[in-house]
Amino acid sequence: MVCMVMVIQLTLTYRRRTDKAIRWLLLWAIATLLLYGCHFIYFNHYTNLLTFSDTIYVTVNLLVYPLFLLYISAITDRTPLSRQKSFLWSVILPPAIAGIVVGSLYAAMDSSEGKSFIIKYLYHGHDTSLKGLALLQAWAHIICHIIFAIQVVVVIIKGFRRIRRFNKTVQQLYADTENKELEEIPTILILFIVTSLVSTVVNALGRQLFVDSIIISLPSLAFSALIFALAWVGMQQDFTMQDIPEEQEKETGETENTSTVTPSSNSIMIYEKLEAMMNEQQTYLNHELLLNDVAKMLGTNRTYLLLALSSCAHMTFKEYINRKRIAYAEQLIAQNPQEPKTEIATLSGYNSMSSFYRNYGLYHS
Repeated sequence: MVCMVMVIQLTLTYRRRTDKAIRWLLLWAIATLLLYGCHFIYFNHYTNLLTFSDTIYVTVNLLVYPLFLLYISAITDRTPLSRQKSFLWSVILPPAIAGIVVGSLYAAMDSSEGKSFIIKYLYHGHDTSLKGLALLQAWAHIICHIIFAIQVVVVIIKGFRRIRRFNKTVQQLYADTENKELEEIPTILILFIVTSLVSTVVNALGRQLFVDSIIISLPSLAFSALIFALAWVGMQQDFTMQDIPEEQEKETGETENTSTVTPSSNSIMIYEKLEAMMNEQQTYLNHELLLNDVAKMLGTNRTYLLLALSSCAHMTFKEYINRKRIAYAEQLIAQNPQEPKTEIATLSGYNSMSSFYRNYGLYHS
């Protein structure tokens, strides 16, 4: 039911936005709907449907994680993985081959072999007494479990790297990262990883351990909550790498590891000019302040400004501006403690209370 509601919500969102990221999230949601639909058939002992549903299950089980990685890539990559034919083939081929092999073996089995495989392997996890096509079917399922475990590791590594790089770029370019940074997704991805590891173990041990057991309620509730959270976060995230000018992204990469570099005389001069401008003109109070704006005011470019911030202040552009804003907010609060917080936030350069409170918690002295 959760998956069905999620698919409907994402479909409505996709009709409004039609961006590529939400498209991949919708495809992921459809895959999870099919996956848990197959679980429904399995755990309710609809054995007459199992040969068909198990074929679908094996196929979509190998699609879910790659589709989620394609969704993350659509948000965080300048050239998403969906444009790389080799990666798309690596996504499509394993589940397609698995579905064809499993479906063909079921079709080739006679009724007694099919029933024997379902009872002995799918419901009891035993393969020692299986023979012929039933034994081949068990091996096919085991290979699919191994591929699934590999996919989990790949998605964890590649997903985290992309999210970290994207957030770093956003922090360098924007003072206000509200609705831009992937703030919720790292948390959700951690939950996703934990659940992935659990599902990998469960997948390896077999669904039969949960048949006719109250224990099934625990993973059911956990997966339902996680799937809903992932879909909800995805519907809120509409800022992607495509919204960042390409030349700005390239320039931020040059300052990735300069925080430990001794600042040059040019960086020191730029930083001193920056401090003077901020203290005298209070430029940080501009609600829509961008890195490019500040660079132009200083008569320099984004690259040199980022180098100055990184080597002299050891901060990103986001952190530098927000520290200035929160220091100013503290002054306002000290001067007039009765002033409403909404007014304090607006006067300090914030567009939203959530952004104000989050940064106040981070940089309050």
